[in-house]
Amino acid sequence: MEIFGVVGWKNSGKTTLVERLIVALLDRGITVSTIKHSHHNFQIDKKGKDSFRHREAGAIETILASDIEWVKFSNNVPKIPGDLGFFLNQLGNVDLVMVEGYKNGLHKKIEVFDRKLGKQPIFLEDDTICAVAYAGQKLNTRLPVFDRNDIEVIAEFIIKFLKIKV
Repeated sequence: MEIFGVVGWKNSGKTTLVERLIVALLDRGITVSTIKHSHHNFQIDKKGKDSFRHREAGAIETILASDIEWVKFSNNVPKIPGDLGFFLNQLGNVDLVMVEGYKNGLHKKIEVFDRKLGKQPIFLEDDTICAVAYAGQKLNTRLPVFDRNDIEVIAEFIIKFLKIKV
């Protein structure tokens, strides 16, 4: 299982890039799972629903399953907050895990950068970033730079960079 990240400032287009890359990678026969980091508390299990009631009663983990999909709710949190390794161990075997966020992770990443946000590029301070997908004006850097809408080229870069067999 290979791991590759997509990072960038809020509203830079990270989720759109991940979404489009998933499709392009699947078209090449590469199996993909994702991990999305959130800086906010969130809850997708609604109060009063059966799965919520199971968790509220003290279940460590609850799986909500149907014939076509399932989701796991877990109170088994990592010993270290934000431990990406813990979450990677929760996934089944795939060719590639796309990680959105986790800027501080040690895995290789592409930065989605948009000058209009008025922020400095993250890659200036982060040597785990190995490429940049930009919007608007092209950046001057030694890193590989791609238009963030050139999905096929970015997908090929990831495949070659990680040496994924297709």
